[in-house]
Amino acid sequence: MPSPTVRKIPRDVYRRLKETARRNNRSLNAEIVAILNDEDGWIRRRLEIAAALPELDRAREEFARRYGELSDSVHLIREDRDSQ
Repeated sequence: MPSPTVRKIPRDVYRRLKETARRNNRSLNAEIVAILNDEDGWIRRRLEIAAALPELDRAREEFARRYGELSDSVHLIREDRDSQ
């Protein structure tokens, strides 16, 4: 069986993996394999997100009807940051 090596894992990601492995009573390697094998979980999460998007769009439209279109604040934030 192939044994790939993963390098330069951010420390916070590594800590979360170790903690999850501990909670699931697995080694770090077994936890990573379980995550990679969780195709059904990934598919289910993607379907849940896809199902939620129309509801979010409706909520956004309702918000715009009630309160009007809001401008994007990115330019205001940049302007404020650049002025300092």
